Amino acid sequence: MNTGQYISGAGHAALILWVLLGGVFVSDPPPMEVSEVQVLSEAEFAAITAASQPPESTVDVAAPPAPEAEPVTEPSPTPPPPDPTPAQVSEPEPTPAPEPEPEPAPVAPPPPPPADVSDTAPVMQPPAEETVRLPDTSPRPQPRPSPRVAPEPVAPPAPDTEVAPDVQEAVVPDEAPAEVTPEPEQQATAPEEAATEIVTEATEPPSSAPDVSVRPRTRPALAPTPAPQQTAEAAPEKPAEKPVEKPAAEPAQTDTADAVADALAQALAGGTTSSRPDIPTGPPMTSGEKDAMRVAVQQCWVVDSGSLASNVTVTVAVELEQNGRVISDSIRMIRSEGGSGAAVDVAFQAARRALLRCQGDGYRLPAEKYGQWQNIEMTFDPDGMRMR
Repeated sequence: MNTGQYISGAGHAALILWVLLGGVFVSDPPPMEVSEVQVLSEAEFAAITAASQPPESTVDVAAPPAPEAEPVTEPSPTPPPPDPTPAQVSEPEPTPAPEPEPEPAPVAPPPPPPADVSDTAPVMQPPAEETVRLPDTSPRPQPRPSPRVAPEPVAPPAPDTEVAPDVQEAVVPDEAPAEVTPEPEQQATAPEEAATEIVTEATEPPSSAPDVSVRPRTRPALAPTPAPQQTAEAAPEKPAEKPVEKPAAEPAQTDTADAVADALAQALAGGTTSSRPDIPTGPPMTSGEKDAMRVAVQQCWVVDSGSLASNVTVTVAVELEQNGRVISDSIRMIRSEGGSGAAVDVAFQAARRALLRCQGDGYRLPAEKYGQWQNIEMTFDPDGMRMR
């Protein structure tokens, strides 16, 4: 109970103090300014303003009449009711606008003078030549695969031209009289086709044909029709015969059959040996004959010094015919040294081309020693070729 009384007493005391002392802290308002005002009527205001302004003098100026035009009279406006004090001011009449001058008629241009016609034909200027800019560089042609590699490329010879190391023109003898013996005709020769580089399978354009073809299926074999079985009829039993003694001529028949077989075998053996002539062996080949063969092959052997094949040494075995020509299917590589893979294959192909290219009509070897040089081995070494 005491707490409520204290709060109520404090509130009332604060209210009484605010009522008594609240106006002490408020300042007095500023004094209001008052001005005297007199109300005038319209007539009094007009009289005051008219007395202060002097009267305006107006001079009427006659407007000059327009040429050949009737004056336009405009209805005068209704003047406002006059004021008692101000003087009336007359407004000058507006000047009529002059009529626009008529535009002159367009003058036709004079006709052009007749053109002079000359009998001489005009000189025609030749058309300017069109300059076509060609590319600075042309696409490099793709090399053609060739079985021979040489420092300078050689075009393929004609079909009827014989392959030879030097180029010779065909010479046909002139028609000579009957008394003179005609000269033999000389056939045209040309070197074998060659290229400056080896064209591998990677640079050749791909072929549209498949590399490997599927083997056709074999037709199934028909089962043989079994032969009808024949049933043997039982033969009637015969009475037992008495044994008959054989004559003593059976040993003679056996000896005759053996003699016929021996004769037939000898005949077959004799036919086989007689079909192949005897191969002349002769003495061993001399070093000069081997060097001649080596030099002949070395003339057509080309080694690319910048490739990996220049470091490969291959030994090739080859079989020759009796006329000195190479049997192409017999060329095979026995062994190789240095390099591997594609480099060995390139070196072997270069050796094979050298053997086939320089043979011509056959290597000149002694015919009486065919058994000695029928099968030879040649070592193709970039440092030095050897033969045995």
